[in-house]
Amino acid sequence: MNPNRIEWIDTLRGLGIFFVFLGHTTLTTKPADHYIYSFHMPLFFFISGMFWKPSMVSGEPLAFLKKSVRKRMVPYISFGLITYGIWLFPILMRIYGVYQGSIPTPDNLFIKPMVGMLYGVGSSDWLPHNSMLWFLACLFVTEVLFFFIHFVTAKKHIIVLLLVFFSVLGHLESILWDTRLPLSSDIAFVAVLFFGLGFLSKDFILTFDFSFIITLIFLLIGLCTSFLNDRIDMNYSTYGYPILFYISSLSSILGWISIAKRIPNIWLIRYVGKNSLSFFLLQNSGFFVINIFSYLLFALRPNKALPNLPFAFLYVFLTVLFIIPAVYLINKKLSFITGRSINNKPRFISST
Repeated sequence: MNPNRIEWIDTLRGLGIFFVFLGHTTLTTKPADHYIYSFHMPLFFFISGMFWKPSMVSGEPLAFLKKSVRKRMVPYISFGLITYGIWLFPILMRIYGVYQGSIPTPDNLFIKPMVGMLYGVGSSDWLPHNSMLWFLACLFVTEVLFFFIHFVTAKKHIIVLLLVFFSVLGHLESILWDTRLPLSSDIAFVAVLFFGLGFLSKDFILTFDFSFIITLIFLLIGLCTSFLNDRIDMNYSTYGYPILFYISSLSSILGWISIAKRIPNIWLIRYVGKNSLSFFLLQNSGFFVINIFSYLLFALRPNKALPNLPFAFLYVFLTVLFIIPAVYLINKKLSFITGRSINNKPRFISST
C-alpha cells in the first residue's frame, strides 16, 4: 500500500464512477438520473483540479503540452480503438447473418467513428462506439486552459476572475451557438471553473472535516436546487440556469467529499477509484457484456426493461464486476494504454 495515498480520494472517485454508471443506464429512474447529472461530471473536473500542481507551470509550455498529451490523449486513442473493435464486432456478425440483433445497424461503421475520434465530441453521431471519450478530450483542453491561466498569473483573485470569465463565455456559447467545438473545447470553458475551484480549495478540502449537520445541509441544498433547475448534461452543453447549476453541483460535490471521508474503506469502491480511468472508458463495453449474458442465460434484455432503481444498482454492480478482469489485465500487461509508463501506478481520471 502506498503510504502517500489519500484513501478517501479513492473512495470519492469510486463513488463518482458508480454515479456515472447509474446515470448512463436506462434502468435508472428519472428523479435519480436528474440528480446524478447535476454533479457527477463536475465532480471529476473538481478532483482533477485538486491534484494539479503549480510546479507544472515552471517548465516550458511545450513540455507541459507533451506531458498532457501523453496522460490524456494516449488513453483517449488507445481505449477509443479498443472499444471501437468491441462495438464493431457484434454489428459485423449481424450483417453477415451470424445472429439477429434487435438494434438497428448504424449507417456509418468505419469513416465517421474514426473522424469522430479526431473531432472529440461525445454525441452518438460522432462517437457511437464510446461517447465517454468526450471527457478525456475535454479534460485535456481544460488542463491546457488552466495551465495558461496560471502561467499568466498566480494571484488567486485574478485566477477567480478569469475562471468566471471563461464560465460566462461557455454559457453564452451554449445558448448562442449550436456548433460544437473540436475536443469538446466549448465544454472546457465551463469545466475549467470546477477545475480551478478544485485547485484553489485543495488545502481546505484536504484538511477540513465537515460535521454531520453541515454534510447533510450541503447534500440537501444540492438535491433541492438540482430539481429547481433543468436536467443537466455537460456533454451536450446543457446547464439550465447557471446560478442553480453551480449551487447544486458545488453543494453536492462538498457533500459527497464529506461522505467519502466518513464511510469505511470498501475494497470494491476503492479499487474502482484507483482505476477510475479504465472503468470510466470501459463502461459501454461492460454494459454490452452484461446485456449479452443476460440474454443468453435468462432471455432478458436489461436495456429494454422499465426504470427500476434497485435493478439499476444490481446492473451497475454486475457491470463493475465484469470489468475488473479487464482492468487487471490492463494494469499487468497493457499499462501503456492508460498514458503511463510500466513502472507507474494505475492512472486515475483525475490524477495529474
